[in-house]
Amino acid sequence: MSDCCSGDRLLTLADALTAVLSTIQPICDTETAPLLDAYGRVLAADLIARLDVPPHDNSAMDGYALHLADLKQDQPTRLPVIGQSLAGHPYLEPVPCGATVQITTGAVLPDGPDAVVMQEECRIAPDGGWIEVEPSTAIRLKTGENIRRRGEDVSANTILLPRGLRLRPQDVSLAAGQGIATLEVVRPLRVAVASTGDELYPPGQVLPPGAIYESNRYVLIGLLRRLGCMVTDMHILRDDRSMILSSLRDAVLSHDVLLTSGGVSVGTADLVKDIIAELGKIEFWRLAVKPGKPVAVGWIDNCMILGLPGNPVSVVVTYLMLVRPLLLKRMGSEAAEPLRLRALADFQFRRKPGRREWLRARLSLNAEQQLIVSIYHTNSSGALSSLSWADGLVELPEDCVGVASGDEVMYLPFSGFGIG
Repeated sequence: MSDCCSGDRLLTLADALTAVLSTIQPICDTETAPLLDAYGRVLAADLIARLDVPPHDNSAMDGYALHLADLKQDQPTRLPVIGQSLAGHPYLEPVPCGATVQITTGAVLPDGPDAVVMQEECRIAPDGGWIEVEPSTAIRLKTGENIRRRGEDVSANTILLPRGLRLRPQDVSLAAGQGIATLEVVRPLRVAVASTGDELYPPGQVLPPGAIYESNRYVLIGLLRRLGCMVTDMHILRDDRSMILSSLRDAVLSHDVLLTSGGVSVGTADLVKDIIAELGKIEFWRLAVKPGKPVAVGWIDNCMILGLPGNPVSVVVTYLMLVRPLLLKRMGSEAAEPLRLRALADFQFRRKPGRREWLRARLSLNAEQQLIVSIYHTNSSGALSSLSWADGLVELPEDCVGVASGDEVMYLPFSGFGIG
């Protein structure tokens, strides 16, 4: 057990992240994925652009390509229309001064013209053989008007997408626009998930006296799948030392991460922490946070072990604030700081300082269009319904002694974690 676990000292979240992130080596195994299978995967190497985008100067509007020098500013200018440039069907000849070409959005700009006038700003002959441009339009038009230049979006031989990026739909689309059909990505992170406790029973069974239905695995597996992990469900582990030891020993052989809930506090049935220490090492197991004080982070061989508390709110909060950035580092991606919004509290809340705390919260707008945040009616870490009610968290720093109605607080939307 490392020094940060000794005595009564509680580690801050920031110190815990700094300490553990420095010990994590990202997995190096890669594989090739078709574009439609690449969403949420981590890019294994910088992707270099093959093409300029756009590949040629083109029109940003439906209109007419012309020479600005032809336009008169004291009377209407009439120009003959000598052809068309359509998307996929370019006009291949240069356009001489004193003439214009009809052009559609995205169509190649012919040689010669230096602006495109929108068709709505032109008087067009009934047979389409000429257009007239009014002086007011001629005065306003500038060189390059309504023209998208070659390479202004993407330049060939530059980094299109950086290594370590978790691929979003727009990123995959960007690769498709380069004609790239497959991407080199990091293989999925293999995560085993288990809940511990004699009181836990799976949904669908009749509960014996003193038992409850197990729910933590359902939220954890959902969160992990959202992150792109390959999840193994280890189901419920009873409070049996030999069973837990055997299960953990087997799981670490084929997984990158083992994630448990329950069994990491100081009760007589809290066996997980001691077994982790026996099989490997614990980096720390108590944090200056609320909810989620008892959290065990360690290693067994090359498998990261993350032992979360048993209460469902503690599970979700510690996953979002601690586990998620650790998993992203293990996947070869860097986690950004959570999105934080300033909002006005419509509640009062007193607390003892010393721990960073998160309250389940919901955001709204008042009549003045200010962001207003409310909190759930109970702060119990066992109130699973609060997570379904909330759309984010209010974050209270370690030195905060309370919140009064109208105070400005920090609100962290669930959408900033990819679960909104």
